[in-house]
Amino acid sequence: MDHQLIYVPVFKSLQEEQKVLQSFDFQDRIYPYLEIIKEVDRKPSIRKNPERTAKKVTPPKTFEHVYIPIIRNIKARRVFVDLPVHIKSRRDMKPEVLTFLQTVVANRANRTDFMKKLSPLSKKVIPVISSYYARTAEANSIILQATELRRHFENLAFRTSYDSFSRDLNQIKSQVLPNDYLILDWEDLPLLNKISQHSEIIESLRELNCTIVIHKSAVPSDITNTGLDHGEVIDTIDNSLINAYKGLGAHCFSDFCGIKKHNLGKGGRISPGFIYYDAVTNKFYGYKGVNQELYEFETIIIPAILSSEATARMLESEIDFLGGTNVGWQTINRISNNLESGQNAGKFKKIGMEHYLHCLKSRIDNGDFN
Repeated sequence: MDHQLIYVPVFKSLQEEQKVLQSFDFQDRIYPYLEIIKEVDRKPSIRKNPERTAKKVTPPKTFEHVYIPIIRNIKARRVFVDLPVHIKSRRDMKPEVLTFLQTVVANRANRTDFMKKLSPLSKKVIPVISSYYARTAEANSIILQATELRRHFENLAFRTSYDSFSRDLNQIKSQVLPNDYLILDWEDLPLLNKISQHSEIIESLRELNCTIVIHKSAVPSDITNTGLDHGEVIDTIDNSLINAYKGLGAHCFSDFCGIKKHNLGKGGRISPGFIYYDAVTNKFYGYKGVNQELYEFETIIIPAILSSEATARMLESEIDFLGGTNVGWQTINRISNNLESGQNAGKFKKIGMEHYLHCLKSRIDNGDFN
């Protein structure tokens, strides 16, 4: 059993999320979870030699050459790595994402081979195994993956969902060891309403001799920036997992770092908006522009955050939620003081993640989850 781990924030291999993943100091009680959704970060560039007319093509990057340095440089004791079987391919995905999901992730053997490419980091990487039954109806796919990956990594993680748990349980029981992890995606089910309905699954979790992590996205996927009520609590966001996970049979909790789960679509028009975490009340507040112009991040959203009751509460707290080590909060202040531009939606995604991670890490350091 892992008695250190408390929190598992989930990141996708997307630009802003990866910036946070590589810069934040997770220390020993937070293990980030990386969902790799494309084989490489960038297409190979073409350079022109000034002394010759012929063009030189940079050798293409490989999966391991991209991700081993990224994972090695993450400031965390361990990192969960997933090539996410649970993400379904869609036509509106970017080509590099769609290709990876269809050619690597969709094939168990290919996925296992790619995971083995990370074995030089076997003491840091915890590979995540998922069943292929819902995709290919393959029997014993969990056992087959565990048997192969056990030879290359110190620990394994078994991912399942609330709906597939009973189907996956026997395979997981046959393979899981005390130093392994089970990650249960609670999906969109309520946590606290009629908890007796969950008694069977809770009892099964408590019988497993491994570290149990419950994952649940706090932010509903249908939330939009234009639909936010400016300066108001977002009632549809439920972050109660951080208080409920132990009662559900888990040792640790997991979420998407205070942001909405990315659907991996190509996206559309950017509308200024921001979801701001109040660490004192465990609530989220929404802020948005009026005319859907990027400058409104600076002229409307930043001033509203700084003058909010949520900010006042966190500044008054005995826990240092808005101190100098909160990188997101420092960026908000630099934008307010015209020391850097705030006209960038990606920057505000990064701010939201950095602020949320800092707040949870501060609560962990304060002993709130002991």
